[in-house]
Amino acid sequence: MTKTASASRRNFLIPLLAVAGAAAGLCYGAFAVRLSFGPPLVMLGLGGMTVVLCGLALFRVVDPLLHTGPDRIEVPQAPARLRELERDKQAVLKAIREIELDYQMRKIAEPDYRDMLQRYRTRAMRIIRELDAGDNYRALIEEELKTRLSAMAAAPVAATALTPACPACGTGNDTDALFCKKCGGKLGGSA
Repeated sequence: MTKTASASRRNFLIPLLAVAGAAAGLCYGAFAVRLSFGPPLVMLGLGGMTVVLCGLALFRVVDPLLHTGPDRIEVPQAPARLRELERDKQAVLKAIREIELDYQMRKIAEPDYRDMLQRYRTRAMRIIRELDAGDNYRALIEEELKTRLSAMAAAPVAATALTPACPACGTGNDTDALFCKKCGGKLGGSA
């Protein structure tokens, strides 16, 4: 049976059951309690109808919780991390659009625009790579480590420019230092 046929049958049964509840209330009042036709008998009929409608409402609330029928389609839920990545991706893409709009409206300078655009694009590419990797985080982490290690190996080691040693303790200090970082003595003179 199709969904529409079962829904129309259910919609047809609801008023029928309500009338049956009202009839049961009227029969109880007329035959068991021996009420004559009047307000008390009408109230019993309305009460019977109300009890049946409340029972149907309770059934419709509880039924989906008790079982999943064959007509119910289970939608697989994405893991929380994937949902979070999707939200981040949408936020970054929106930020890129806003930066481009601000640049076109001449609210930001071109060097700032290029810098921000590069940062957001890099972040967007990283998020998209994570989304493409799915649950395979190990490969993603290894790839990130390789890129960072290669970047560290390629970058020349920045040698800290030191002045000659402190005359008092012999510690090397930065070029712009006025006092020794170890003993506190004045550089260029005795401590």
